[in-house]
Amino acid sequence: MMSDPSSPSPAEVENLVVIFLGFAFATFLYGLTFFQMYIYFSRYSKDHTWIKVLVGALFVLDTTSAGLVSDVIYDYLITMFDVSMEVIYATPAFCIQDLLSVIVTLIAQLFFVKRLHTVCRGPTSITSRSVTVVVLFCAFIAFVFGLISVGQLFQQRQLSAFALPSMAVIAGISQGFATVANIFIFIAMYWSLCPARYPDMRSPEGVFENLTVLFVGRGLGLVVIQLAYLGTFVASPGKPYWIVVQMMTPRVYVNTVLGLLNAREVNHGVGLNEEETLSDRHDSRDDGLPSALQFRDTKATQQSLSFSQQAESSGGSEIEEVNKSYTDDRNLESIHSHCSEQLAYDKASLS
Repeated sequence: MMSDPSSPSPAEVENLVVIFLGFAFATFLYGLTFFQMYIYFSRYSKDHTWIKVLVGALFVLDTTSAGLVSDVIYDYLITMFDVSMEVIYATPAFCIQDLLSVIVTLIAQLFFVKRLHTVCRGPTSITSRSVTVVVLFCAFIAFVFGLISVGQLFQQRQLSAFALPSMAVIAGISQGFATVANIFIFIAMYWSLCPARYPDMRSPEGVFENLTVLFVGRGLGLVVIQLAYLGTFVASPGKPYWIVVQMMTPRVYVNTVLGLLNAREVNHGVGLNEEETLSDRHDSRDDGLPSALQFRDTKATQQSLSFSQQAESSGGSEIEEVNKSYTDDRNLESIHSHCSEQLAYDKASLS
């Protein structure tokens, strides 16, 4: 039997399915980005200016990237309908959204560098300086090689060209260093915010809370998505399978940063990180007090407030009783006066 020349080949079907799956997952994750952005500006109206600028920049970049992904699917399914899709042509929209992915990755990693600088005991700590330097080095190497890879893609304009050693090595170095940076971020965040270092920190309860803390608060989600990106690309750089993960990656980075910001406690419209919440109670690093003593101090303060509230309520009840007795006396006097007037009237009528 002869095949219908108008029907797509298996390679074309595979390419279109991969592109559509990437579009579907990217659109779903962008919905989370929009929702988290709304939550942030609703809860943290008086947050630090640089954090507001960061959230706004991430939202603009993610919105632009999501729009470009939609343009990619439109080009492949509508504009290029009559063009053979056995080899995926890298449209300008695809190249630009790849560039935005590299930029978003760097911004998210720099945000975590800022967090590590804080939770690893500040600029005077050797651990803080060592970890931040390593993460910064890996992040910038990934960024530079990512830019070179995007430039190569603009020149070649075919995704199958990533099978060439010159392009595969450049892209692999970029993704490899981004993966190493994320692994260092996760290990440092997990170690710095462990219960042994912050005994008074509230521990997550249940499977869902523990997974949320690990994937968002500690950065495990960045490790997973970057490892998936690296693994699919290294396994078959000339095949389109890695496109699905590539379209999802910037959305995962943005939602991880926004999720970490939205998980903070709110104090008069300002977000408080985990370690800042502890220092708000009583900072052991400033006063040299053990955490147990801080906890007892807090409870003693709460008890004294409770006692003062009880005293105020008892005082209020005493005032109410005095007012009640005073009202009763006035009523008795009024009755006595009325009886005296009635008696005088009766005597006058008899006489």
